[in-house]
Amino acid sequence: MTPNIILIMSDQHNPHAMGCAGNPIVQTPNLDALARRGVRFGNAYCPYPLCAPSRSGFMAAQYPSDVGVYDNSGGLSSDTPTFAHGFGAVGYEAVLCGRMHFRNPDQFHGFEKRIHADCGGLSKEIQGSGYNRTTGQTKYGVQVSGYGETGYRHYDKSVTETACKFIAARRADDRPYALVIGYISPHNPLICGAEDFAYYMAQIPPLEPESPEYLNALHPAMKNWRARRGVDDIAPEQNRRGLAAYYGLTTELDRHIGRIVDAVNATADEDNTVIIYTSDHGDMAHEHGMWWKSSFYEGSVGIPLICSWPGHFCENQVEDAIVSLIDVGPTALEIAGADPLPDVAGKSFAPFLKGVPASDWANEVFAEYIGLLGDRPACMIRTGPWKLNYYAESDSCQLFNIDEDPDERRDLRDDPRYRDVIQSGLEKIFARWSADDMLNRAARQARARALISRCGHAPIPHAIPPFAPDIDAVNEFDFSQLPEDPRGAKATTDERG
Repeated sequence: MTPNIILIMSDQHNPHAMGCAGNPIVQTPNLDALARRGVRFGNAYCPYPLCAPSRSGFMAAQYPSDVGVYDNSGGLSSDTPTFAHGFGAVGYEAVLCGRMHFRNPDQFHGFEKRIHADCGGLSKEIQGSGYNRTTGQTKYGVQVSGYGETGYRHYDKSVTETACKFIAARRADDRPYALVIGYISPHNPLICGAEDFAYYMAQIPPLEPESPEYLNALHPAMKNWRARRGVDDIAPEQNRRGLAAYYGLTTELDRHIGRIVDAVNATADEDNTVIIYTSDHGDMAHEHGMWWKSSFYEGSVGIPLICSWPGHFCENQVEDAIVSLIDVGPTALEIAGADPLPDVAGKSFAPFLKGVPASDWANEVFAEYIGLLGDRPACMIRTGPWKLNYYAESDSCQLFNIDEDPDERRDLRDDPRYRDVIQSGLEKIFARWSADDMLNRAARQARARALISRCGHAPIPHAIPPFAPDIDAVNEFDFSQLPEDPRGAKATTDERG
């Protein structure tokens, strides 16, 4: 019997922020249960640690630079096949419910239906506060973290309700479906529910800043990254509050996923539904004293990835194979018996789900990033235990042995014993990637966008169901209720993105 496929994608979920990943504090009972009933990948990566490019790569099973999406304003071409097209080609009902960050008039990209729209500007605000600069990579967003209501929180509730209704309404004679459910949590603003916030504030011990010795030894590109975002200016208690809110949002996301699983279990298709959970990228969530994405540390470029289909996949297994987000679509298509997408970089890891070693699996992933807030282009290649990060900013690199140093505290770039490892990695990078080429293509795209914007009549996106939170149900956020009143923290003019 052809299985239904449910693919759940969150936004900015640190792969370590799950109980099943070994985190002793964060509560994720539903994701933990999903992992017990399936396979969790411990070495899964996004292709680009930024939302729209990574999601474009995910949908197309290609690297973002190969489909021309370099930043959060980039749009995937409608001529690019996606795994949604692949499902439709074999008779599946391909349905999108929620977030996918499509940035051009085509809001479907192969999906037959879109039953819930993406989140818009209204969803960004901390409701009633007047503060609207908390969703980007700004220290201010951590300094005002706490509890309350946001449009993002209400958006995810609405997505869950819509998805559950869709699942419950299926009839026995309906076509098999491929349902992609897109959440915005645990993406900042770092504002969660009051009970979750109080719980985690009681669980998280005081957080110490990074030592001067550690900071002085950092790669120059990482020193500049930190300086541009001001992360070392955030007080320890503000970081602690931010982490409590991040964990609270993660637990809230977990509850939404639990409702999706319960909806599936209440149907006759319980044993014939594949559930895959992942995220578009991670969030540093105070690892290395950092926040957000846009770096190649594990917390940022790594992603959670869990695949469950009891009776068909292995259960309670952690798979160490190195995989990419661009491999998820090809895997889902193979599970469904669909033809593979043509001319893509992503490959199916379906054999691993059944405990079959893939002898030809390269165990290598690539990730790229053009830069934000003054960052220069950079890229990463992970091969076996070795992770090499190349920075065009200084034409130099970082090298980590992830097996021996999973926290990435020992940069081996200056150790002469590993010159061959570095040289081999650089040869692979330069054979396929150029910082100058990335910049030139992105600049050309920006010039085109600027003209289109100035013309004043950009095309209107396809009609999709709008999302508007029930404002009457949204309580005004009161900063004075925070453990530490952040209203004295001012955002500087260079904090954006």
